[in-house]
Amino acid sequence: MALRQTAGLPKRLLLATDLSARCDRALDRATQLADLWGAELIVVHALEAPVEGDIAPSWHRQTNSQVSAEDRARKEIHMTSPRARVVVETGKPGEVALRVAEAQSCDLIVLGIARDELLGRVFLGSTVDCVLQRAKVPVLVVRNRARQPYRSIVVATDFSGPSRHALEAAAFLFSTATTKLFHAYKPPMSGLVSDPSSYRREFRESVAKEAEEFLATSKVSKSAGEQPEIMLEYGDPHRLLHEYAQEKSVDLVVAGTHGRSALMDVLIGSVAKKLVTTLPCDTLLVRSASGAASGASH
Repeated sequence: MALRQTAGLPKRLLLATDLSARCDRALDRATQLADLWGAELIVVHALEAPVEGDIAPSWHRQTNSQVSAEDRARKEIHMTSPRARVVVETGKPGEVALRVAEAQSCDLIVLGIARDELLGRVFLGSTVDCVLQRAKVPVLVVRNRARQPYRSIVVATDFSGPSRHALEAAAFLFSTATTKLFHAYKPPMSGLVSDPSSYRREFRESVAKEAEEFLATSKVSKSAGEQPEIMLEYGDPHRLLHEYAQEKSVDLVVAGTHGRSALMDVLIGSVAKKLVTTLPCDTLLVRSASGAASGASH
């Protein structure tokens, strides 16, 4: 999911929506970002193909149901984002979104997530699952209402190349936000040493040095007026990231994929869905350049 930074900020955003009530949050955020970056917003709505042999209700036979559905989609979307270009196609929503994003050279895909009110939990569904696995550009999954621009951003890192790319993307896209670099660690074999406290202290010093080197070699340190604060925490990466985002009211977590540590492992494959659904804020997933080129999912 490589941003075309040499060409400036994103020029074209794609929002995939099913027009459900909760998807209005994603529409609001996509509209806000398009206005912020001066980008075109393309809103995609997929119509399900009729099942062969089904008998349509009488009111469907009286009008063109697809035309009616397209008119409704455009009307609802234009109420919030009058300048958006609306694309309505028949097919599976995830596949339609990916096809349009590729055809229109979109720089970012925006998705919403749904809530099962009966069970009180958030779930992704097949559309978001499909896009997360196959998208070649960054994917922003929106959970919260866009009451203001992103102000508090946490970049999850394992000091790998892909996480450096994620940090640079965050600084590039949201230059006015406060960005923190978050790394959680667990010293290996700490239970086997004679002085665990000293071992953990020395290991932390080593991690801190690596973090400084990571930041120094990123483009952020050369271009940004204020460097991100480095946060080093001892413990489980997934749990700590969730707790920090919850307690500090983080607006957005940015992460790269194809990393080397436990933190990046939670972003790959089926566990990526768990991270997106459990974090209390929006999530931006940025795939490494090699992953974007291949479109592969790990």
